[in-house]
Amino acid sequence: MTSNSIRQKEIAEKTGYSINTVSLALKGSPRISEETRLKIMECARQLNYIPNVVARSLVQKKTNTIGIILTELMNPILTETAQEIEQLLKQAGYNMMLMITNFSPEQEAEALDVLVSRQVDGIMMYPLVRANFSKIRAMHDQRFPIVLLAGGEYDSPSDAVYMNRQAGAYKAVSHFIQDGHRRIGFIRGAMNDEEKQNGYTSALQDNGIDFDPGLVSIIQGDGYKAGYASVQSLYEKGKATAVLCSKDHIALGAMRWCREQGIRVPEDIAFIGFDDIAASSFADVPLTSVQYDVKSVTKKATELLLKRIEEKEHKVGAPLQKIAIDPKLIIRQS
Repeated sequence: MTSNSIRQKEIAEKTGYSINTVSLALKGSPRISEETRLKIMECARQLNYIPNVVARSLVQKKTNTIGIILTELMNPILTETAQEIEQLLKQAGYNMMLMITNFSPEQEAEALDVLVSRQVDGIMMYPLVRANFSKIRAMHDQRFPIVLLAGGEYDSPSDAVYMNRQAGAYKAVSHFIQDGHRRIGFIRGAMNDEEKQNGYTSALQDNGIDFDPGLVSIIQGDGYKAGYASVQSLYEKGKATAVLCSKDHIALGAMRWCREQGIRVPEDIAFIGFDDIAASSFADVPLTSVQYDVKSVTKKATELLLKRIEEKEHKVGAPLQKIAIDPKLIIRQS
């Protein structure tokens, strides 16, 4: 009995349906009602069921298509990443199929399933940290080429090429400290910013500054409005004299609030952002930012994925590659 047959039997036992019903539902058969199909698919997702198409795609003729999974498209860094990857893939004779997860673990799992069902030759993705790592690991174990574009700092389930965001935050906070700041705030998003906070706290600790949770603001969203709304509490009562923001958009929104209140940047409060988007250098006070080197990440990730695809023997259990790109701190006037 194959491993997939065993997994289908497990799904049947958990849902109470027959193995034949489970098999038909997983194949999308119109003979199965939508309610039944949804129950079976949800159970399959929880069990990280990987369809046989993964194995079949490895022996069938290549489709010369690469799946790309991004968390959003509003972020200019991710838009630039998609454009860079598309150009690199074109040069190598591949097409790109783009999926967006909107920061949803369910949509991320679905995107993986859709791309596998389309028999793409490999996948590059920005994962929601840990959300579907078990599923990605199961795909990797079945020799499906996947390169992550973030999350390499963690127990990565697959190859990863990523910007070392912890090192970037460490550099930013160290720069503040060198400028004499001791009350340093941090505005971060609710998801995927753990490594940045680790860098923030490490820099404080290494410089003998106690971590104050009151100086960390965790916000929903990462746009201009979020930064505008979140900085007031850090500035009032002399709490923070400098603020690291997990995105440039947040920092630019926070600086706008300061300007409206007559608070001088950087004389009264200083800011550093993340990603070094184009708008940062054109702000009223040009923003210091941790640069995201899109070209380095995309070039190395594309090369690694194509290497995995072209390898004659992709050995199960072979050492994963984790390539960390060290970010630069672009110092301006903020």
